Amino acid sequence: MIRKDNIYGPKFRKLRVLHHISLVDAAKDITNKSTLAEWEKGKDNLSWCKVIELLFNIHIQPIEFLEDSVSSQLYEAIANIAVAYQNNDEKQLIRIFKENLQKYKDDKTKDYMFRTAIAANFYEDLTGHSMCPLVLKEKIILYFSNVIDNENFWCYEDIFYFELITQLLDAKHLYGFSLKLLEYVKKNIINSKTWQELTLTALFNAEFSLIKKDLKKAQSLFEKINVLEIGDDYTEESIRKKFMKALIQYLKNDNNIEIYSMFNCLDFLGLNNMKSDFETAFLQVKRIYDK
Repeated sequence: MIRKDNIYGPKFRKLRVLHHISLVDAAKDITNKSTLAEWEKGKDNLSWCKVIELLFNIHIQPIEFLEDSVSSQLYEAIANIAVAYQNNDEKQLIRIFKENLQKYKDDKTKDYMFRTAIAANFYEDLTGHSMCPLVLKEKIILYFSNVIDNENFWCYEDIFYFELITQLLDAKHLYGFSLKLLEYVKKNIINSKTWQELTLTALFNAEFSLIKKDLKKAQSLFEKINVLEIGDDYTEESIRKKFMKALIQYLKNDNNIEIYSMFNCLDFLGLNNMKSDFETAFLQVKRIYDK
């Protein structure tokens, strides 16, 4: 009988086969071939200690094995919010916000708190108007304050949520939390592209929100982000970093040559969606600073 709670056995098998590793080699010194085969079929369970050991036998880091499952669950939970945002559907965002706010009032779970906050964040990004209650903002600030107080340990979920609520935070807390996330990134080497992409996206979202709130803090944060090494396989993140720099230079010098040069390059490369996002961001900044 297949156990409903064993979702990791079949996933392990896919990775093992992908790496061309036999059952015997994967199970070596940890369990026997038949037990591993049953677990891979979802018909049995293994302790997490054994699972972690098995992962090293197939050359997979535990974080790589777990984060895909966590990531898919998180994105699935906010899929309706993302669709409404992409469609510029302000009314739908308001409906989602109200539904989740009521659910949060009923049971106070973290999931509903952040779904409410994310809907409010996207609505504010589209309209420039806030609909997030002060008490909810205070809860979010308390949440991330606890993250950094807890030995500044950021799990994948924390970074995911931080990425999506930067518009709601005041400049002081946004800047402070971003510095702590940077500190975490520098101290902890995580060999996972998915994790690194998420972290960079979170930092650039924070940077853009700071540009709209406090240019001085935005400049300071960018200087610290700028020293991070971004590899050649992080093309989109590298382009976003250049755009943030161009925005800051525009606000300092009132010179938009670099920004329009980027738009032309994105046109040439066929990166139409990115160009559209950057154009929207540029217009937001222009409106805020009356440029």
